[in-house]
Amino acid sequence: LSYGKSWEGISTDRLVRLLTLLSDRMDQISASVLVELLDGILVKEIWPVDSDFIYKVVTAQPQFEKRPNHNSTHVYHWHRVCGKLVSRDSKRAMPLLDVLLRQMSNDHGLSYDHYIAPLAQALCRINPTAAWEIVASHLLSTAPKWRGDLLHWLQGRIGGFDERDAVPPIAEFPLPPILDWIAQAPEDRVSMIAHCAPYSLDDEYGGALTRALLAKYRNVDGVIGGISANFHSGGWSGPESQYLRKKRERLRVWLGKGFDQNVVSWIEDEISSLDRQIEASEISEERESWNRPSGA
Repeated sequence: LSYGKSWEGISTDRLVRLLTLLSDRMDQISASVLVELLDGILVKEIWPVDSDFIYKVVTAQPQFEKRPNHNSTHVYHWHRVCGKLVSRDSKRAMPLLDVLLRQMSNDHGLSYDHYIAPLAQALCRINPTAAWEIVASHLLSTAPKWRGDLLHWLQGRIGGFDERDAVPPIAEFPLPPILDWIAQAPEDRVSMIAHCAPYSLDDEYGGALTRALLAKYRNVDGVIGGISANFHSGGWSGPESQYLRKKRERLRVWLGKGFDQNVVSWIEDEISSLDRQIEASEISEERESWNRPSGA
């Protein structure tokens, strides 16, 4: 049906019957066959099934269950069908986002899945204000316990290295609603947001939120620690001292941007800390070179 496109020779009524039978069965195998068929079928102006049917299929629990063979083909087709659904019927975007965030709480691995995490971020761009309301409700769903999966997704570090800038999911939302939400209960909320704040001070990468947290809440417990931890996390290749010098140079550029004094103070503290780390790394690297066998 899929590889040979045999479904093209089936009448619309029988095709709908087949899709409905698969949907009613909806075990893992049926779910995989169904999304693969739909990915091929949903290419024309007229669909044999409506968006209600598609939404029911892509949000069914078997779509999110772990598969013994780690079937990447399934999630590839599922991701494409989700994209076709929201392109055709944008009002499905926010309910789909809600489902994805709920699934992340059940399986933390979904918060850094290479299909699900970017899809959730793309859905936020469709209606950022409404998306923030959904995210905020999920952040409070386990209060006072933090949703570590959700904070990890909001921070946006799917890969293992952070040597290139990227827009994290939390940067997709307007700044005022986030700050208003924090202001309602700052002692409980600001530290939480600080731990997923963008690891940049540049506007194009969400730095306005990070600067606002430093400017308004620098003295609240957990804010400095959370933001600094974001900037210090990540990986690198090559000498550690070289990696740290790049971080320091970035901070020095921000130092001349005319930011709020609380932001400037944080930058100066970070530079001083990096100075010490760089010195220690250089000493360690020099010792390693001395101890390395000749010709190695």
